Amino acid sequence: MPHIDIRVSKPVDAGLRNKLQTEIAGSMELIPGKTAANTVICISDNYTMYRDLQPIEAAFIDIRLYKESPAESKKEFAERLFNIFESVLNIPPSHVQMNLVELPCWASNGNFF
Repeated sequence: MPHIDIRVSKPVDAGLRNKLQTEIAGSMELIPGKTAANTVICISDNYTMYRDLQPIEAAFIDIRLYKESPAESKKEFAERLFNIFESVLNIPPSHVQMNLVELPCWASNGNFF
């Protein structure tokens, strides 16, 4: 039941949004028990982001996972996301930040887990 919230500093048209979400969804299985079918991906664009007092083209990805996942799987997933953002949006890994938050409980589809 992952939830991925993406904030990007540049405009992202419908075609790029679809390509981005398709590539991310196709990478979910790198984390055991996670699939495109049980993942929600939100993409927000046109955010203003700064580093060292200067505006930059960047992305921030907040990844929330239900329960713990193996560190090596999360590492491989994060590395894949760095590549996806560089290839799809031309944002280099040095301008992409993400966090992975593992939660002990979750509510979805009318159920509490």
